[in-house]
Amino acid sequence: MSLWKFGNFEAEVDFTDADFLDVLEEAKAEMFEAGKKVPITGKQSDIIRAQCACFYVFFDTLFGDGAGERILCGKNSIKLCTEAAESLLDFETAETKKLDDKYDKYVPNQNTTQQFPHPQSQPNGNRQQRRNYQKQYGKGKYSNTGR
Repeated sequence: MSLWKFGNFEAEVDFTDADFLDVLEEAKAEMFEAGKKVPITGKQSDIIRAQCACFYVFFDTLFGDGAGERILCGKNSIKLCTEAAESLLDFETAETKKLDDKYDKYVPNQNTTQQFPHPQSQPNGNRQQRRNYQKQYGKGKYSNTGR
């Protein structure tokens, strides 16, 4: 869990928590639905207010009632709305990178070859696979050793 800050607003978010991700997906869906109501024509100020209302819906759904008001300070600035949303997206990207970096050390490197095979290990594949294995590791009558 990490602390996301924007202006005077702070909230704990956890992009690894399924419950938080459920709420995030719901907030995105609510924002999408609110976006359908934004007028295409009319006064520019009305269009911007309707667009900002979508962000208020998103933040209220994600962080609880009144969060949009606290994050956006009651303003109807599309610039401020997009800055807040981008800040949350950048925070998610940074948290995901931290998590990926943390777990990369537990993933075996696929580009390395096994230098010393276990003495008891031998593939159970078909005849050609077994012969290739024997040639590579020098076991059996098909090995290249001693020739």
